[in-house]
Amino acid sequence: MTRARRSESEPVPMHYPLPTRVIDTRMPRLPPLPDLDWRVEAPHSRDHDDVYFSGDGLSEKRTVFLTGCGLPEAWSGLEHFTVGELGFGTGLNLLALWDLWRRHRPSPSARLDVLSFEGALIDRSDAARIHASWPELGELSHKLLARWPDRARGVQRIHLPDDITLTLAIDDIADAIPQAQAKVDAWLLDGFAPSKNPAMWSAETLGHVARLSAPDARAATYTVAGDVRRNLGAAGFAVAKKPGHGRKKERLEARLTVQRAAPPTPPKRVTIIGAGIAGACAAHAFLRRGCEVTVIDRAEAPGAGGSGNPLALVMPRLDAADGAAARALLAAWLYARRLYPELGPAAAQQLDAIHLPRGKKEELRFDRLLADPPLDDSLLQPFKQGLRHIGAIAIRPKAALATLLEGATQRFNTSVDSLASIDADLVVVCAGMGLAALAELAPPLTGRLGQLESMPATGPPSAIADGGYAVEAFGLLVFGATFEAANDEPQISDAGRTHNLEILARLRPDIAPHDLTSRAAIRATTPDRLPFAGAPPQKEKAPDGTPALRSPPSRLIGGLGSRGFLWAPLLAELVASEVFGEPLPVEASVAANLNPGRFLARALRRGD
Repeated sequence: MTRARRSESEPVPMHYPLPTRVIDTRMPRLPPLPDLDWRVEAPHSRDHDDVYFSGDGLSEKRTVFLTGCGLPEAWSGLEHFTVGELGFGTGLNLLALWDLWRRHRPSPSARLDVLSFEGALIDRSDAARIHASWPELGELSHKLLARWPDRARGVQRIHLPDDITLTLAIDDIADAIPQAQAKVDAWLLDGFAPSKNPAMWSAETLGHVARLSAPDARAATYTVAGDVRRNLGAAGFAVAKKPGHGRKKERLEARLTVQRAAPPTPPKRVTIIGAGIAGACAAHAFLRRGCEVTVIDRAEAPGAGGSGNPLALVMPRLDAADGAAARALLAAWLYARRLYPELGPAAAQQLDAIHLPRGKKEELRFDRLLADPPLDDSLLQPFKQGLRHIGAIAIRPKAALATLLEGATQRFNTSVDSLASIDADLVVVCAGMGLAALAELAPPLTGRLGQLESMPATGPPSAIADGGYAVEAFGLLVFGATFEAANDEPQISDAGRTHNLEILARLRPDIAPHDLTSRAAIRATTPDRLPFAGAPPQKEKAPDGTPALRSPPSRLIGGLGSRGFLWAPLLAELVASEVFGEPLPVEASVAANLNPGRFLARALRRGD
């Protein structure tokens, strides 16, 4: 068989490098807070001995950066535009850009992506104090502050009104920018002065600015320092001095002159196979981008498998050491805790979850975690020998799935034997254990049976876990669960109920079990216990033979295991972002560790 040629409309997967990144274990996992001096005209960073802006900061931002990048004219007639920013700072650039977008949005369906980098995120209260100087931006400031990024290293994806998406990388610029993937149309180069913050303006950093740029990208900055001009020129930008703003006599405008491949043509019609939480989140992600979405499932209704439990608990699984897997789990948690509350109180209730250690080994792991935490105490606190996760979420899957699928065409009682039978621009396979039958070279999957118990309850929302869990919300208490080798069909067993009752007695001795209902489902897991999201692996050479039926391009999401509701939102967003050529919502090393091809690559390295 010969592999069909890629059509012009087929999205081209972004290159996921396999970085040789080494985490500096001497660096605290929490990013620093800036040391601010308020005794001067504008907020002053003691760390860099420089101000965040000079004079009327809003006027400066509009003149130097927005006008300097030719906005709003540069996005006229476009349905998608991406702005990059070196130095998120106080968020004032974002507010000025947002205000301009509102007044000059190309169309009601146009989307704006903002990719920003920041080494020391300012506190929400300090940002509010700064924003108060411009009451005309009060409404936008209020909305941004309500969604203010969390203090954590890595990438955070935040959706704002007016179809604006902020992707913020919080880390030292030398570590963060090599990990980014994007096609940026306009750059706001707004770090502290080159003499105060040289890494932000280095040849390496500005080389990555060029790498991340779309064809004919523009850039603007307040500085005309010689090293900056030379580094921009060496990266492929044509640089010109322009009249400055305020006390600055000159500023820079630049335009990329080196050749760049055009971004992929995004799909218009997307078919998703599977109506569990992965498929529902994928539908939501593509609907958000204006696609026509069809969801197909062989069952009678959404959530027939592992996503159909009466309650689900979303809480983080935090590693004691930094690394790609740890950052993947952290990014999944930070994104999930933003998405689910948007579904409304009938679908999601926030609560604090207690995580107790199971044995001395895990107690020591928790001690290491709290000694160098990845999150501050607004989200993570000690609790006796364990942890308290602030703002965990109890999910009512039936309501959550229905909300996520709103707007999609839904076809149930429908089996798919081959992707070649589907008429769509893109197929996203979220079929759990059924994925292997639909995807050539699919990642290896093992089924694990999970049985849990539920009963009526009247207490306030609460959750406690120690490997097993008990969550109370929406008038129910759900507890368990088993995690054992799976048969072909899920079977409820007395042994499973006994196991779960032992968990309840251990975690909630105050509860007397009554009117119990059991449910069992099979969860698909991978050998490394991490899920996958992205393009399926391809054979290096297609064998000769009779041409096969042409299949639409596809993406895979699977292997979510027992943390499906934690992983699904981020994995769906990762796939949609890659297909649309948007900034990725995770670091490249994280995307590589979630790539479906990682298992085949490992087998090839072993010579299997």
